[in-house]
Amino acid sequence: MYLPIIDDDHTHHIPIMADSTLWTGDVWKSDDWTEEQKAEARNKIVSSQTTHATTGAAYQEFRRNASSNWSSFYEQNKTNFFKDRHYLHKAFPNEFGWLYASVKSDNDSGDNISDGILQNVEEETNTILPPDQDDVHIVEIGSGVGNAILPLLEQHTVLMQQQQKDTKIPQLHIHCLDFAPSAIKLLKEDERFQLAAKDGRATGHVYDLSAMHPSTILIVNQQPQISKSQQKVLSNSADVAILLFCLSAIGPHPSPSLSRAATHVIDMLKPDGVLVFRDYGRLDEAQLKLGKEADKQLGDNFYRKGDGTGCYYFSLDDLRELFVNQNDTVDKLECLELDYIQRVYRNRGDNTERRRVWVQGRFRKPESSSVNAGKRYISAHDDAKLKQYIDDSISRWDDYYRNLSIESTSLPSNLFNAFPEELSPWKSWQQTNNKKGKRKPQQVQHPELNTPSDITIIDAGCGVGNDTILNLIERQQLCHENKDNDATVQLPTLHVHFLDASNEAIQRLHKDSRYQYATSGGDDAATAATITSQVYNLASAQSTSTLEQSADIVLLLFTLSAIGPYHSQDLVNAVHNATNLLKPGGVVLFRDFGRYDYDQLILNSVVNAQLCDNFYVRGLDDRSSSIKGTCCYFFELEEVRSLFTNAGLEVIQLEYVTRIYKNKKDGTSHKRNWVQGRFKKR
Repeated sequence: MYLPIIDDDHTHHIPIMADSTLWTGDVWKSDDWTEEQKAEARNKIVSSQTTHATTGAAYQEFRRNASSNWSSFYEQNKTNFFKDRHYLHKAFPNEFGWLYASVKSDNDSGDNISDGILQNVEEETNTILPPDQDDVHIVEIGSGVGNAILPLLEQHTVLMQQQQKDTKIPQLHIHCLDFAPSAIKLLKEDERFQLAAKDGRATGHVYDLSAMHPSTILIVNQQPQISKSQQKVLSNSADVAILLFCLSAIGPHPSPSLSRAATHVIDMLKPDGVLVFRDYGRLDEAQLKLGKEADKQLGDNFYRKGDGTGCYYFSLDDLRELFVNQNDTVDKLECLELDYIQRVYRNRGDNTERRRVWVQGRFRKPESSSVNAGKRYISAHDDAKLKQYIDDSISRWDDYYRNLSIESTSLPSNLFNAFPEELSPWKSWQQTNNKKGKRKPQQVQHPELNTPSDITIIDAGCGVGNDTILNLIERQQLCHENKDNDATVQLPTLHVHFLDASNEAIQRLHKDSRYQYATSGGDDAATAATITSQVYNLASAQSTSTLEQSADIVLLLFTLSAIGPYHSQDLVNAVHNATNLLKPGGVVLFRDFGRYDYDQLILNSVVNAQLCDNFYVRGLDDRSSSIKGTCCYFFELEEVRSLFTNAGLEVIQLEYVTRIYKNKKDGTSHKRNWVQGRFKKR
């Protein structure tokens, strides 16, 4: 019999001469380090360790590929890598002991050890009473495929079945979060999770702890009978937060990503809620192995494993700085327990030993945090740095368009595919090609009887112009001059108004040949319709326009994300002004960046790029450019719904749109995630 310890992409054992008489049948024992042994271990690391800044190329690459590496890990290993953790009630009896009325001692061996290995165990009775409350909400951050959470759900089911009439058992609600979409997918396929989710006792979410505030995660199933006021978010919700071998994978301490992650964990807890923590400790044997390989070091005590994932080895002071209220601040936690766990594990097959070091702690959120919890995110945009970026946003976009190369391509913008209902009158004008690049013959689509003879479109935040709209207005002018032989039917006259806050964008639009042809009348003096453009700040509270109440369609294509973060007044102003441009019955066609888009994952790897939760400045990693960085927010679906319904619009359609784009040069695939919606003015 042997005990494998898996530190990176393979299992290994380090032989140490052992006195077998020290063992009593168990496969581990407590380990006491002498000062000489600690010094020797430190020397093994320090002698080969160099200082690596988190701005270095290797660290940036690690951050950029973190999501895909963890997804690949779970896609390859499925649910077979980690064993179910049946030791939480032993490690944290105050939080989980009540679930186990009568249990046997379980193996408390860490993150990769199977249970049921210990020999000669004796049965002991648990006397911890259930909490005096109706519901207990537990969130696990870095849940993986549910190895910690699913045993708790199982045990709760057993407890409910054994419930006595005079015993009150709280309902257990579990919320699982993980960075890897493949992990959450596997979790949701587990029958134990599905049963709990059906009863409303479990939810699973793809969640980037270092990038997303918990206020963006809904923890109530979205059902028609649940009103907006009844919807609950993860912020300020958890009685217990579980953080096991997760924080070490994010980055070294200190780093912005790790600090944000700790802040988000704190904001998940209710006042009086408790965080239970276990992770890799300084001088763990796995660190001694990784510390010998210089190419695996990404920073002090932070390493890249063989599968591309990272691991930081914590000191107790690291955890105090991240979580503990040491200076009477109200935004951190009270330390209940914090110490190293030092163990020696024995392989009885070849009589070798391994020395492991973890850090374990319990932290409680003070009652005084009740006012501040959940508001940190809303007030984040008041930060001076963030305010500066928002205030000079227009000049940043001017700078961007001033330096934009002629060959630059925009995001995919085929509106016929994105919004077929609104563009249906002109579908016969859509350019479709066969495999040889030749245009296919098309049947002319006659407009429906209820189609108006004139339709006005306002492209708000047009930039250099949307390809679909520019192609349509050019084609319309050709038809007007009888130079388009394919136009055999009279279609609605399309009036288009281009608006953008950047003067440079409007000037660039004026140079587009399609725009010039449609506005100049070609060879004739007359134009087919009204085509205008103007500088217009959609986000201004003082914005007025002669175009108010004129539009059948307002396009908001990747516009709102450039204005500010969710809850910022500028974003509210922009939606309000867009609504004012619509006629009664008019429609906003919306597409913008969604949470977990490839661009967000890239920006997460750039130091100082994140201004607040899910809002970033771009271009900081391009040191060869003197261009000021523009900003971008990544939306969650319900944030978009709230913005438009609060402006009085009816939701016709709202969904995530996911696309996979392959880079032909290097063969890599990039996942784009957008939010798309259609909103009608009553």
